[in-house]
Amino acid sequence: MSNNDSFLLTKNPKLDPDFWEQYRRLWQNSATRSPFQAPCILQYYVQRVENPVAVFQYFQNAELIAAALFKKENGCYTFLSDMKTDANFFVLHQSCTEEDIRQIFDQFLHLVKKEGWALMLNNQPSWAAYMPLFEAAGKASGLYWQNIRYSVCPVAEDETPEALFKRINGSRELRYRVNKLKNQENAVFEVLTDDTELEHWADEFCQAHVLRWDSTPTPSAYRDPARRQFLKGCLQAWNADGILRRFSVKVNTGRVGFVIGLMEANSLVHHSTTFHPDYWKFSPGKALIHFMAEWMVAQNLRALDFGDGDEPYKYTVADREHILNRIFISNPLNLPFILKTQAIKVVRDNPKMYGFYRDTFKRLTQRIQI
Repeated sequence: MSNNDSFLLTKNPKLDPDFWEQYRRLWQNSATRSPFQAPCILQYYVQRVENPVAVFQYFQNAELIAAALFKKENGCYTFLSDMKTDANFFVLHQSCTEEDIRQIFDQFLHLVKKEGWALMLNNQPSWAAYMPLFEAAGKASGLYWQNIRYSVCPVAEDETPEALFKRINGSRELRYRVNKLKNQENAVFEVLTDDTELEHWADEFCQAHVLRWDSTPTPSAYRDPARRQFLKGCLQAWNADGILRRFSVKVNTGRVGFVIGLMEANSLVHHSTTFHPDYWKFSPGKALIHFMAEWMVAQNLRALDFGDGDEPYKYTVADREHILNRIFISNPLNLPFILKTQAIKVVRDNPKMYGFYRDTFKRLTQRIQI
């Protein structure tokens, strides 16, 4: 670390305006500009957590060049953005050199050791350019370090936006879905890029989601008014960050297909979707994929990222997968945490055990919680 570098760990429930201004500049100049670490959405989360938020900051010549925000639950720290995310990135300035990044992670892990933290870093993007350096720093830190494959983000990507749309437009199924909705239901496809009808749109989304998952093993969390309000807050925050894009299919009775889209560097994140079950035979979600790909051409976006999860509909167009990992870090003498981590690894590494957990146990516990 040079004489012009410094690092800081703060614990503040709200944080001050100067921090958020520095953080906004950092995020805008980061390599990915991930929507899940955007400033307004994190400010919204800060207001909703009970415990103080822990913030790692790294400065170079008094300028913030790296940051990460964490929340504490049950004695373990996780990314603050875990509250609603597909991928959790460390936010690094795009000008950072490899040596800068090594220093950043060395100092971060030094603080983890000093503070005695146990970390469960969910939804870690294996494709992040900094990840090999983070892995090397973790293994050399003297801390317990376990990296487990967790999930995937299916992605449809091509060399240009035009090439991507040409490939997606080549799907007879998607064209059929679009034409069927237009010809039989006089459907209109829309994209909203500001706060137009935001609350009403969110209410329609939640109502369709509730109806879609009614009488299934996994009923919708949006039956809870608090969860609906949380979603509205997220949409408002992402809109304030300038990265929210709402896609929908409208028929005479109202909106029947929905996608919450988020802008990220050269891609569009297909973050959340639902449809009204009365229109299931029209597959409005698949029709929206075609519409989104066409819209992406004018926006110069060449990748459609379907976010966390391997749901079959995503592979209608997705041609590759980004791997999401879960990283566990702690003092090597933290035996309860390590035993829990090893149990998780055993389940994840055994397809039959994980299949039971995912399809039976996890769904049952989700239903109880909801």
